[in-house]
Amino acid sequence: MSKLLKEINNIPKTYFSLKDLSKISNLEKDSLKVVISRAVRAGEIVKLVSGLYAKNINNVSWENLAINIYSPSYISFESALNHYNILSQQTVSLTLATDKRRKDVNIHNHSIVYRHIKSNLFWGYIRKDDYLIAEPEKAFLDLAYLSLNGYGHFDPGEMNLDLLDKGKIKKYLKKFSNKKLNKLILISLKGAH
Repeated sequence: MSKLLKEINNIPKTYFSLKDLSKISNLEKDSLKVVISRAVRAGEIVKLVSGLYAKNINNVSWENLAINIYSPSYISFESALNHYNILSQQTVSLTLATDKRRKDVNIHNHSIVYRHIKSNLFWGYIRKDDYLIAEPEKAFLDLAYLSLNGYGHFDPGEMNLDLLDKGKIKKYLKKFSNKKLNKLILISLKGAH
């Protein structure tokens, strides 16, 4: 096992797949699974989800892992607003938008929540480091949109709206083409500068 562990230490990612390990090992797939299972039991590597492992749980890029275990997805809602210091409260879960079904994942005390949005609303994100995250204005609108049907908590009073580009919000709002959302956003922005 020590030879494989040495090879694992050379993998430049914070987590790796069974496929990654098969590339660096000359073991057959079934033998490799047995070796990995023993390494997990011995605490030499950590199992994250089926087929994904980490050398050290503290070094895992949770944002990157989240967009890769359920894709397509991007970080949005409370997590993105918190990232941009727009939301004043810390978030408990990492929240992502997906055009697939809603899904909750818990990995080693890390809660990851995937919230469904319509495919035509799956835009407005950028690549940052090794993950995808909504632009601040899109995260703001994504959360407001979810709140219309009770799937999100949208309270502009808990947000620093001065950090948002109001022109971009109005431009993006047109793409949502939702009268209830229009009304909610225009009321929310009235108090902002």
